[in-house]
Amino acid sequence: MRLSISAFALALLALAVPAHAMDGVNVDTGDAVTVDDGTTFNVGDPLVMFDADGNEIDVEIQAVKDTGAALDVDVIDQDSGDTATIEFSK
Repeated sequence: MRLSISAFALALLALAVPAHAMDGVNVDTGDAVTVDDGTTFNVGDPLVMFDADGNEIDVEIQAVKDTGAALDVDVIDQDSGDTATIEFSK
């Protein structure tokens, strides 16, 4: 019984660990966005971003440019059709 209680406590701790995110900035508006850490950026792929309030923004990747210090990702909002460039620092 003691082992199962320890395993349960360990499982709860694992759930309490915050998810890692990668921070970016909309270069047109200055608004902060985040994506899940480990996200890959491939042209044509869908991407889920979150704004500073935690609202989900569904976009499609249009272009990716490595500037050396940052990764610029051009996206189009799948709901509004608005385009933006998001800069992710390395």
